Amino acid sequence: MMSKRKQRGFASLDAMVGLIVLTIVLSLAGGYAIDAAKKQDYRIAAEQQRTMSEAFSKYLKDNYAVVLASAGPTSPVQVTVAMLQNTNYLPAGFSSTNSFGQTLIGLARKPNPNQLEAIVITTGGQAIPELGIRAIAEHLGGPGGFISKLQAGVIEGVRGGWQVTLSNYGVNPGAGHTASALFLMDGDLANDYLYRNAVPNHPEYNRMNTHLDMGGNNINNAGAITASGNVTTTSDVSARNVTATGETTTGGWFRTKGDTGWYSEKWGGGIYQSDANWVRVLNDKGLYTGGQVRGGTLQADGRVTVGEYLDIESTAVEGQACPKIGIQSKNNVGAPLTCQCLTPSCQSGVWKSASNASLGEKVIGGYVSYHDSSKSAEAYCPEGSVLIGLINDMTLDSYHLGKL
Repeated sequence: MMSKRKQRGFASLDAMVGLIVLTIVLSLAGGYAIDAAKKQDYRIAAEQQRTMSEAFSKYLKDNYAVVLASAGPTSPVQVTVAMLQNTNYLPAGFSSTNSFGQTLIGLARKPNPNQLEAIVITTGGQAIPELGIRAIAEHLGGPGGFISKLQAGVIEGVRGGWQVTLSNYGVNPGAGHTASALFLMDGDLANDYLYRNAVPNHPEYNRMNTHLDMGGNNINNAGAITASGNVTTTSDVSARNVTATGETTTGGWFRTKGDTGWYSEKWGGGIYQSDANWVRVLNDKGLYTGGQVRGGTLQADGRVTVGEYLDIESTAVEGQACPKIGIQSKNNVGAPLTCQCLTPSCQSGVWKSASNASLGEKVIGGYVSYHDSSKSAEAYCPEGSVLIGLINDMTLDSYHLGKL
């Protein structure tokens, strides 16, 4: 049998082996955790730098002329995170430093006239290990770059894709820093964008090369809009004044909301309505047509001139009452009738023929003096009568009057 002392020795050995294994496992786990944390830091730094680069690129597009005028070949314009925040290209909470304490800045230089070359670079802070700067560049993709301790005077693009000399930008933050290239902003690259601001000698930067689809969104605060084609809308068009050099056509009404209407600017006439009852001719111009003018009644404040015939279509019956003294009509055979007073007071009227007279009415009493063939006498018409002729009736030996 094994002694108790030997058993205790084996137990101590087992415990020691277990502690060694546990230590190795914990060390490996700790290493993996640290490595994972570093990789996460690299990814976060890359995303932060990408956001800065996108904001800087938009800033340059919108302020191209201003930056171009200030930049030199080796004296770049510097744009900070604070500047991009103040101009609303970055949110207020965006940090100007990465997780390694390095400050992000944008630099734009002018290598040639009307040309910008720009980068985003980190300065200061803690130098990132060689593997770290390369990992950040990989996360950034094609524009990503880094400053290696193997070649501290240049920015190397990811996997050797490009290279920029730091002296061109008048800055050298040293190894362990990263950068993003915005490349040359002219030529075909610049033409792919519609610039908000004018670029000297490049009007094409503000010109569309294809249709602009607004996707149902509005165009607000526009000034003058000039077009050589048609303007088509399925909704309303609101404006102050509209000038058309050709015809104006509508499938509905032309409406005026005030006391106005149509106006001839050349001749000063027009048609308008300024009250609820009358459509008027502007400036008392004449209304002329070779066709018909038709209405319920026709009233002239002056005389009426007829160039041909006066055609009265209504008929009336002689002797019947009429509505207004002086109006005219005709009987069933076309003879003219006039509404005339029935009594001297003219309180009512009847239709009478224009030639209607009570022929043969003998005037007796003091109205006519009798005479014989050897003497003369005078005849006087009573009130309301006119003399229309003389009738010499030898049997009556008197003159007769006709009473209208």
